[in-house]
Amino acid sequence: MESFNQIKNRRILVDTNILVYCGNKDFGHQAKGLLRTLKDNNNALAISHVSYFELIKNAIDQNLRKYYFHLVSYIHNLPIKQDILVSGSTLYHLYSNRGIKEYKKIESMDLIIAGTVVFHKGALLLTANRRHFPMPFWRNISQGYITYKDGEAYRLINIYLLEFDYAQIPQKNKVER
Repeated sequence: MESFNQIKNRRILVDTNILVYCGNKDFGHQAKGLLRTLKDNNNALAISHVSYFELIKNAIDQNLRKYYFHLVSYIHNLPIKQDILVSGSTLYHLYSNRGIKEYKKIESMDLIIAGTVVFHKGALLLTANRRHFPMPFWRNISQGYITYKDGEAYRLINIYLLEFDYAQIPQKNKVER
């Protein structure tokens, strides 16, 4: 498995949770540092319009909302196309057919984000929520963590760089574009 420092010249879709972590006063500097490292290595960072919506919708106060507007202005925003919606819904059915136990708990927004990665063939996904992107469909390319102090204890947030495994899609489910 490669380290985040070794990932170069790729398109990386950043999940909403990573962007939320960037705005956290306790460990946001670590999340921003990870994005900076990936960007410095000539990776093209992007977000789905779904993430843009989730960020702005959940901004608690005006300062955080302004910060998120500023943050996403530096990242390419990918529109939601019909093919992305078809890819996301296809994943939902594939998860169901393959016996992924928690597939009904995966929210539509996460399926659209997953569908965005699938649609943009070769793109990677940076996320802290591995259970929304289950194996065997998603492979770990790199993994790291963010640490923070919670009272007297130190906590870890795992960060994953995932790649979709197109070989997991049965021929009958492949969508022609």
